[in-house]
Amino acid sequence: MNLNNNLKFKKNKNRLFIFIITFPILLSSIYFYAIGRKRYFVRSDIIVRTASVNGGNAFDITNIIGAGNSSSIEDALFLQTYLESPQVLKDLENVFEIKKTYEKKGLDLYAGLSKDASLEEKYHFFRKQISIGLNERSGILRIRSLALDPETAYKFNRFLINQSEKFVNKLNQSIYKEQIDFLNQQVEKNAKRLEIANKDLSEFQKSNKILDAISEATLNTELISELESQLVRLKVELASIKRQYIDKSSPEIVFLEDQILELRNQISKERNNLVSPEGKNYNEIIITIEKLKANQNFSRDLYLGSLKAAEKASVDSVQQQRFLAIISEPQLPEDEWRYWRHRGFLTLVSIFFVSISLLKFILGMADSHNN
Repeated sequence: MNLNNNLKFKKNKNRLFIFIITFPILLSSIYFYAIGRKRYFVRSDIIVRTASVNGGNAFDITNIIGAGNSSSIEDALFLQTYLESPQVLKDLENVFEIKKTYEKKGLDLYAGLSKDASLEEKYHFFRKQISIGLNERSGILRIRSLALDPETAYKFNRFLINQSEKFVNKLNQSIYKEQIDFLNQQVEKNAKRLEIANKDLSEFQKSNKILDAISEATLNTELISELESQLVRLKVELASIKRQYIDKSSPEIVFLEDQILELRNQISKERNNLVSPEGKNYNEIIITIEKLKANQNFSRDLYLGSLKAAEKASVDSVQQQRFLAIISEPQLPEDEWRYWRHRGFLTLVSIFFVSISLLKFILGMADSHNN
């Protein structure tokens, strides 16, 4: 009697154990292969490159898939972070309402968003529907999007590509923008400064009725030298005549002395005219003109320097322009993505068997301890 009871208990125990094993597996298979809503997966590959890499052609295949472009890798990392940001989710709402598009339906209570989902839940769900992977060797950014219907999956992926293009355009707009604006302001400022310097010099020359003070001063100096030469010649001639005439008041001697006196007065007058404020005052004029010319040259150098710097920055900004190349275009899926079903089912089954094994091990340890 006891033997029959023991056999019956073992049989019931085995049945219970089989039920415990098969029931969760059955439930998992029912959900993943019958109840679970279809999912559609779309993938695309893009890459960010600069317009010029080491002076090469922007559209050279080595620039697109080659390694070594550290700035492009950095841009791709920025783009990866941006595509997973709440800002992109906000822009996505302008394309389609994520709550309505991913609304929970039918018997599948797991897939989709509930109607009363909070903003944090919506953002967490959004992050789960996309996968942005970067190959840091090639710089290729792989964009994956998941949806409950093929059109949404495709539209979602295309939206992410469009957002990537907008991001790259913003990068292009920000490249050297502040520097170029500053340099352009300096060009305008220095152009006005040069214009003022030219005007000051022109007005000073006009007010003094002189074009080149140094040349005119040189001419006046040469005139004085010529007069002094004539004075020396007349003095020699006067000395010679005095030796010939005993009468110092003879007309020849008086005439030469008058000429010498006139020349001396003329030389003195010309000398005073060179430096006297009442005369042409060449000293002050030359000093002022040299200052004005130095200011003019300095202003011209500043203007040309800022102009060259602005032009160089403009050329550099063109060379550093980013562009987005689509390596693999997204395709409208025709078949559902079944991988998630197999992966989910096998994951749950694995977890279940690990749990059962762990439980049996603990129970065995407890029985061994009791015995």
